[in-house]
Amino acid sequence: MAPTQAMCTSFKKELLLGVHRFGTNSADTFKLALYTSSTSIGAGTTAFTSSNEVSNSGTYSSGGGNLTGVAPSTSSTTALTDFANVEFTSATITARGALIYNSTPSANDESGSSLTNPAVCVLDFSSDKTSTSGTFTVQFPTADASNAIIRIA
Repeated sequence: MAPTQAMCTSFKKELLLGVHRFGTNSADTFKLALYTSSTSIGAGTTAFTSSNEVSNSGTYSSGGGNLTGVAPSTSSTTALTDFANVEFTSATITARGALIYNSTPSANDESGSSLTNPAVCVLDFSSDKTSTSGTFTVQFPTADASNAIIRIA
């Protein structure tokens, strides 16, 4: 199987519960983990999993890397946020997709239970992307109403 590009269904509900805090002041920490083509992550993914995550290499370690540049904004009637590109250096990696998740959620779920690494969205790279003892870069699209990685219209 391969990852299926999607905003995670659990994330949509968690937004209404105030679980995720995007921004630059007192914001949660969002991370990006890389996965092989054997993964089955998709819209139903609820949290980070190490199953079929790429192997540690260079600056990539289990759980992935922190995302920066989280600055929510609006464009017309669309709310959006984006991240700075993330790089893993000196890495030998073959990845088919990625999971963005929140490693420090601001709130509990509706039953009061704490959440651990809740999923935000799944990225499908369409094919395996590889670096060999080099830099593996995940480049995010333009932060606008049509292209931002997270947008609510």
